[in-house]
Amino acid sequence: MLTKAVILANGEIRDYGFARPWVDGANLIICADGGLRHAVALGVKPDALVGDLDSAPPELVQAGLEGGMQVHRYPHNKDQTDTELALELAVRFGVGEVVLLGCTGERLDHTVSNLLLLPRLIELGLKARLVNEKNEVILTRDRVLLSGRPGEYLSLIPLTPRVTGIKTRGLTYPLDGDDLTWGQARGVSNQFETERAEIDLTDGWLMIVLARD
Repeated sequence: MLTKAVILANGEIRDYGFARPWVDGANLIICADGGLRHAVALGVKPDALVGDLDSAPPELVQAGLEGGMQVHRYPHNKDQTDTELALELAVRFGVGEVVLLGCTGERLDHTVSNLLLLPRLIELGLKARLVNEKNEVILTRDRVLLSGRPGEYLSLIPLTPRVTGIKTRGLTYPLDGDDLTWGQARGVSNQFETERAEIDLTDGWLMIVLARD
């Protein structure tokens, strides 16, 4: 069974040095259309390219084909984004973890849509996270253990209207069975008090944003 897949989407990656450790540890690399540019910039060979190919440079597609890359081409008029199609392919490969890179940028609609792809992966039993140079986003609906340096920021954001029974350990501003609801910013800009933190909750989907300044 493959362990970890990296999806390279067509959003921003400004620092390839940041991205390399995530890619180097991957068993499967799938490019969502123009994300092929990022694979080339990172010097890695993608296993597959997915999308309508309206943003992947044709010469890079041809070079990938010659190198054994699978190409899954879809019509331009489709109901799913290229990133969603890439995730579905990763699931079919049977991976246990998915990391999304190049999924944020100037297109806020794409950024939000990509964030909202995470719950489906977790419901399928996969570990999933969306990462850029400054942030790492994970979701939980039960218990999660986190690592960070004391003073580093993290925010707890309810993805469902109410997240109940939140208990934290190792954070500067603790919660002890508290609820977070839409319309509140109470969970924003908490901090690691120690190198290890624990978050537990009773019900709901909680988005955790780890800020790496």
